[in-house]
Amino acid sequence: MASRKTALIRGVVLLAVIAVSFWTGFLLYPVLGPRFASTQRPASIQTTLSRDEYLKLSGEIYDTLSLQYYQQVDATKLLKGQVAGLGDPYTVLLTPAEAADFREELAGEYVGIGVVISENAGADAVEIVRVFRGTPAEEAGLEAGDIILAIDGADARGLGLDVVSARVKGKAGTSVHLKVGRGDASLEYTIVRRQVELPVVESKIIANDVGYVSVSSFSSGVATKFSAALKALESKKITGLVIDIRDNGGGYLNECLDMLAQFIPDGTALWTKAAGGEMSPVTVHGRSVSYPVVVLVNQDSASASEIFAAALKENKAATIVGTTTYGKGLIQRSWDLSDGFELKVTVEEYFTPDKNAIQKKGLTPDVEVTNPSAADVGTLPGDGQLARAVELLRQGGRP
Repeated sequence: MASRKTALIRGVVLLAVIAVSFWTGFLLYPVLGPRFASTQRPASIQTTLSRDEYLKLSGEIYDTLSLQYYQQVDATKLLKGQVAGLGDPYTVLLTPAEAADFREELAGEYVGIGVVISENAGADAVEIVRVFRGTPAEEAGLEAGDIILAIDGADARGLGLDVVSARVKGKAGTSVHLKVGRGDASLEYTIVRRQVELPVVESKIIANDVGYVSVSSFSSGVATKFSAALKALESKKITGLVIDIRDNGGGYLNECLDMLAQFIPDGTALWTKAAGGEMSPVTVHGRSVSYPVVVLVNQDSASASEIFAAALKENKAATIVGTTTYGKGLIQRSWDLSDGFELKVTVEEYFTPDKNAIQKKGLTPDVEVTNPSAADVGTLPGDGQLARAVELLRQGGRP
């Protein structure tokens, strides 16, 4: 199992290369799917200036800076700065290239090497925390826990996730040379980038008769893949199910809701609160299962992952095991702008079925297991959280 001792920097950066240079938070929110396409917004303008006043001042700022600033002005940075002035890290302006990367990211296919990375504060460097199977990274020999020391001969220590991801990214067929630290050894690999379809859903039988499904993101089509994996496991007469959404930073909310319908016959999945303060329920009408379910979470399970876990917990459809989740309780919508730019805007806050806040608080698990390497159970060496989940299933799924 990949080491989970280093906290992921709150935006899980998937380098297939999945991460984009604007990594901050983009996989940490549910992107509104078709179910929220008709969300009503307040009719009144919610700003302190009229549109004409704002445009007049913006034009004056542009004219003055473009003529008087001592260096050439990057107009794109000015545009991004307008949006960043809200102080909301999830309301962002994407350039055409960034918008294309992000759409590709949520589609579940990428050009890159196939790893998940995180900042390792102790090493002052970026660490590989997961290597996907069947990817260039695995074929080259990279392993979870490797510290990226250099990229194409240039020192990578002290660089942030955005810089590292940008340097590892590239076109299909090109190569990147990585020097990594593994224990006391320094190793070097040359990896050829290619189109990679990440295994966002992986399933197997563990501990003889327990179903296990890992979901790494709520990307497009994940609910269909999850349903197929679940059906295959159920055909093998499983006695319990573990759903692993550790390090899952979120994705499409409608995919999350479709997955919840596998376990909730009739219930509230979440509540949303728009700018006017009105609370609205989002309901699920699906089915129930006859076996107990345990969901694994950690500090980097965020947004749609938190919705999923909280809905199962408060509808009494599953037991949650692990550590307190990230605490991303805001919902965004996306608008296409001129010339390929895209604007993502926080439009609502969400709450659990019992109307508990998630934003900046996270979801507390039913059973806290802070050390994921505390125990071994059968075919689950080194993963104490998973071992505890199996133990709970043997007891009927309740602590």
